[in-house]
Amino acid sequence: MAHFEPNILERRRQRTLDAWNVTDDIVLIGGGSPISIPGGADQTFPFQTHPEYYWLTGRQREGGVLAYDAREGWTLFEPPLSQSEQVWGGSEAPVGRPIEELESWTKAREGRRIRWLGVTKYSEADPELRDRYLHVRRRKDEAEVSEMRRAVRATAAGHAVAKEMMRSGMTEREIQIEIEAAFYRAGADTVGYGTIVGSGPNATRLHSTPGSKPLQSGEFVVVDAGGMINGYTADVTRTHSVDGVWRNGMREIYDAVLTSQERTIAACVLGAEWGAIHILAARSLAEALKDMNVITVSADEAVETELISLFLPHGIGHMVGLGVRDASGPYPGRKGDNKFAGIRIRMDLPLDENYLVTVEPGLYFNNALLTNTEKREKYRSAVHWEKIEPWVGNVGIRIEDNILVTASGPVNLTSEIPK
Repeated sequence: MAHFEPNILERRRQRTLDAWNVTDDIVLIGGGSPISIPGGADQTFPFQTHPEYYWLTGRQREGGVLAYDAREGWTLFEPPLSQSEQVWGGSEAPVGRPIEELESWTKAREGRRIRWLGVTKYSEADPELRDRYLHVRRRKDEAEVSEMRRAVRATAAGHAVAKEMMRSGMTEREIQIEIEAAFYRAGADTVGYGTIVGSGPNATRLHSTPGSKPLQSGEFVVVDAGGMINGYTADVTRTHSVDGVWRNGMREIYDAVLTSQERTIAACVLGAEWGAIHILAARSLAEALKDMNVITVSADEAVETELISLFLPHGIGHMVGLGVRDASGPYPGRKGDNKFAGIRIRMDLPLDENYLVTVEPGLYFNNALLTNTEKREKYRSAVHWEKIEPWVGNVGIRIEDNILVTASGPVNLTSEIPK
């Protein structure tokens, strides 16, 4: 468990208070409790405290509540270890005041406004405080960057194993198992999200669950996997050709994605608008498709008409860190409903110092998108449909790295993972 140094927590709490500007309110942040597995008797899903609680406490003890009284400061409440926990084990020893005292603590402040965050009780989370707090958490401190580097090292071990297993006859599920085993051997607590191993047709689907499908020579395999340590996860994708065989223009498609990613990473500088970065990546991919004689229109027209979204159907990335999506979303005051190159992206904001983002352009020849009658009619003369027929339903590529935005330029934390 990560028990952050007191000075780290103090700085985080002060930054939070500066953003909240709470004068006489009570704020309660719930850490949450395990969720029972239906039909699982006393079993629960793996427990992880709410990030809004964890970031200010460094604690993974279930059932905790961090309280703030504008007149008195911060108070942590946690439940005592039950007899069952002491017998069966697995829980952190409590610190702070017993959770049983929270009711009398709040009752003594009756008449003052109580605002909840994290896992709430009796009311909904306060949207104003949540938006302000989310924005505070976007800038990573030194402790968070350190945790991320550890998660990256574990993640690199898994991707190294995956690269070695790109041989015909191996199954997606076999590769998943070895990736995750390598994560754990390298220090990961768990996986940051469901591991994706998609080969051939499955590579064209954005989130493909690994199955029993065997790899075939010359297929692309998308591997999207990250190891998590103390709640912090890397999020890395690599695409491999099985047996190192490249067929029918596949090298050109791969190089188009790699070039787009390199340009996009270079654009991750202070003040850059994420929406503009998405458009940069989309335009780069459109230029490549034009050069490959896949589309007949200019790159600018492919972006403006949203044609490129047939081949890049997702946002260029998101924030990462304390959870795989971490503090994504719109900048304060923005609604987050703008479209960029035909896509509603996960975050609409300017980059600031020590933001940690994923950069993951892709090209997909997905059946559902490229055999859609309406889309074919809309873009009838904009695409050489006969050119892409061999790729439709068979070819998909995504390349993803984790980029720290700094005053001296972007730093690729995952650059050592081979592409």
